[in-house]
Amino acid sequence: MPTQTIGQTRIDYTVQPSPRARRQRIEVTPDGVVVVAPAGTPDAAIRAFVHAKRGWLLNAVAELAQAQAAVSPQGYAGGAKLQYRGRWLSIEIKAGPVDAAQVVCRSRFHVTVPGGTPWARWPTLAQPALQAWLRARAERDAPRLVRRHAAALGVTPKAVRLSDAKDTWGHCDADGTVRLHWRLVQAPLAALTYVAAHEAAHLVHRHHGPAFWTTLARTLPDWAAGKAALEKWEREPRAV
Repeated sequence: MPTQTIGQTRIDYTVQPSPRARRQRIEVTPDGVVVVAPAGTPDAAIRAFVHAKRGWLLNAVAELAQAQAAVSPQGYAGGAKLQYRGRWLSIEIKAGPVDAAQVVCRSRFHVTVPGGTPWARWPTLAQPALQAWLRARAERDAPRLVRRHAAALGVTPKAVRLSDAKDTWGHCDADGTVRLHWRLVQAPLAALTYVAAHEAAHLVHRHHGPAFWTTLARTLPDWAAGKAALEKWEREPRAV
């Protein structure tokens, strides 16, 4: 498949000879880039045409990626938005001198993929890198919050681990291990704090009777606001 490299961006395209075409044209679609050329057009002429249109082509590819990203409130393409601590942050992807995709967050997600990577594969590389970044933040924040609220109640969890559970955001095992879903790092901090305090309170009471809620209020007086924040966030769409 022929390729046009623009800076660090590699754009693959296919050539479609057409007996009806009177001149060459480029079509940028969700399925890829197609160069329509009159039948019999020499390959060298096609390459020269694409090279001459490289600025337009790069902009067209970027605009299409942004338009596709706008269809879903959360995704992993450039121009899409991903949630972190309740805020929708846009994703910016570029190619650079790296061996694997890297993520930096400064008011938005800046993702750098290895130079020469075809633009159509950028989201494929960005997704696991962004999820790994979110998991790393969850690994940092969840244990700290659970232990802080457990200490306020005079108890200590055996361990704090991240979870991928499909039916619960948090759980306190019988042995004192607390598990929080890693995606809670995308929720507002009040929601994450509520789940952390809730599970810490289960280290004292393993039920949801009046004593449990009284204990929870000792370490998180405004737990009702955190619970409401969690329930509101649960209704928002998220990428899988």
